[in-house]
Amino acid sequence: MVYGVVDLSKNLLGIRPDSTVIRKDEFWALNDISFELGRGEVLGLIGMNGSGKTTLLRLLSGIFPPDKGEIMVKGRVGALIAIGAGFHPHMTGRENIYLNGTILGMTRDELENKFHDIVDFAEIRDFLDAPVSTYSSGMRVRLGFSIAVQMAPDVLLIDEVLAVGDVAFKAKCQRKISQLIEKGTTIILVSHDMNSIKKNCHKVMLLDKGKFIDSGAPKEIIDVYNAISFERIAVEIKGGSGLSATDIAARRQAGKSQRYGSLQAEITDAALFDGNGKPTCSIHSLESSDIKITAIFHEDIRDVLVGITIRNRLGMDVYMINTDWKGIDIPVVKKGTKLEVTFSQKMALTQGKYLLAVALSQITAKGIKRLDWISNFLVFEVLNSEEVGGVCNLGSIIVVEQK
Repeated sequence: MVYGVVDLSKNLLGIRPDSTVIRKDEFWALNDISFELGRGEVLGLIGMNGSGKTTLLRLLSGIFPPDKGEIMVKGRVGALIAIGAGFHPHMTGRENIYLNGTILGMTRDELENKFHDIVDFAEIRDFLDAPVSTYSSGMRVRLGFSIAVQMAPDVLLIDEVLAVGDVAFKAKCQRKISQLIEKGTTIILVSHDMNSIKKNCHKVMLLDKGKFIDSGAPKEIIDVYNAISFERIAVEIKGGSGLSATDIAARRQAGKSQRYGSLQAEITDAALFDGNGKPTCSIHSLESSDIKITAIFHEDIRDVLVGITIRNRLGMDVYMINTDWKGIDIPVVKKGTKLEVTFSQKMALTQGKYLLAVALSQITAKGIKRLDWISNFLVFEVLNSEEVGGVCNLGSIIVVEQK
């Protein structure tokens, strides 16, 4: 409150407060965000509550001025950011169409020509002359969305407000959004509905606590978002690693292989083979596959263990197996021996790129002794012939009966 009074007093005196410097207990709602969108592109904005998504839309729509940096928008902007924004509660729906349309930049003639289209799309004709204060939240959303899309904007900003609409209206909005995309409208969509983001967006940007975390193809960035969400849930129940959003995003770029161990025995090769026994770097989901590990022993080693770990592109373990867990004993391997171990399985993973880590160990009375452990030994891709989500592909068969 003190800061507000000081800033207001300076404004009354014609002194512009220095908004480029934050004061005690203040923070940047957005910091160092940069992106560019072309005509007809759809950008999804995702992130936890409080990450700055709505603030960014308000900046783009001109509601807030940026403290630093520059925003360039070419064309007319339509915005649907908050339920009831731009509506006067005591004015009728009819009056608010003219009021809200004028705020969005529509002329009187445009509003006259499109008035009936707005009313029909919003489905409020029976309530047209009732005060907007008597409208439900869904009715206000329908009216706001209808006005925004009927103005034929060059740029359309949509916040989470569509979440309160009913199923039929959501489907109608989806059809309208598709039509706008075909006509070249640029859209920025904020939503926690990842299915909507995947369906509508060409690319996705992830924000967290006002900072840019990652951007790219919808599926990849949604995976990062889910990883951050799961990590924070795990931390709350005291089981997480404490990784920051930036750390988790960096793990998606997992690349350089690491190696450690005594090297009394060394892994010389690891390869993936398809169902026909041919070496490959890509395999179809649910297809039979073999992972063959080859190692050379430089001295006699007793109680040998060989294992593999498959990680997704976030660096998360999705499958681990070793000879000991399968009850396979390798009591002794002599010096100079070449050991080959084949892991055969159906590749029941969803589409994407995966990393194979391989381990050669010795079981001792004190625990597991690493002989040779190599992360990211092999990168391979799983291809899906059908759309499935999640981490694993269970090969579901769906039967529908009407009786």
